Amino acid sequence: MGFLQDMILLAHPIGASLLLYWFYRQYKWKMKRIENPDSFTLENHVKNGRLLAKLATIVVIIAFAANVYNAHIDQQSLLDGLTPNSLHGWTGPLGLVLLWSMVLWGESALKQKQNGESYQHSKSKHSRAADFIIAVMAIHAFLGFLYVFVVI
Repeated sequence: MGFLQDMILLAHPIGASLLLYWFYRQYKWKMKRIENPDSFTLENHVKNGRLLAKLATIVVIIAFAANVYNAHIDQQSLLDGLTPNSLHGWTGPLGLVLLWSMVLWGESALKQKQNGESYQHSKSKHSRAADFIIAVMAIHAFLGFLYVFVVI
């Protein structure tokens, strides 16, 4: 493999690793809020959550771009490059859909809270989605680690 191909293949795992760390810090916000309610800011949580969802979308696009590039190098069709061919490949887009659903539930809870309405149901869905997404991310990261050895 050439240097360019190596860098294209490594862009996704490096970006994803940085996001995993940031996601985990965002997820831990819930516990910090419970332990010390004065030290958290909801505004930062919302801002970081929206940014994380956008960055996760970029990381998934990078993964698809790397697959398309590899398909081109291997003289395969564009469809082969766009179609996930492993469990790791399928859990990325699935996790992205779950992540954006979680963002929407969080924004719904925030809007309901600002309007003085009951927001417990939306907040609960947001929190449960976060729990599930952390589990999916851990599985996805492990499968990605294993998948690196297949690609190399």
